[in-house]
Amino acid sequence: MEPIFGFLLFGVTAILASIVAGKRNGVGIGFLYLIIICAVAFGLVVLTSNITHGNGMMAGLAAFLSPVIGIIVAFSTATSEKRAVLHGESGEYKKCPFCAESVRKEAIKCKHCASDLSNTNGVA
Repeated sequence: MEPIFGFLLFGVTAILASIVAGKRNGVGIGFLYLIIICAVAFGLVVLTSNITHGNGMMAGLAAFLSPVIGIIVAFSTATSEKRAVLHGESGEYKKCPFCAESVRKEAIKCKHCASDLSNTNGVA
């Protein structure tokens, strides 16, 4: 395989992992995932290349560990909506004080129990 195809495949998997993380936890976290994945992949390539005395195929395969692990971690972390239920508030969600389901912070009426949230003054 030509190296450019490996770079393109790495880029697609790294961007996929960051998109999944961004959708689940916010754009900032997704961008952080992309930076960390690229930094870890660079470190793995350098380390593997030094250990295998310049074997490019092994170094290329080692680079794919970081986006694969990134995708696994992104799918296994709790979403902002789930963290709101556990901790009372997270990201753009809060916990309804009446039914304990997550609702958007701007909501004035709970979509789950139809309770009025306008007079709770942000208390979850």
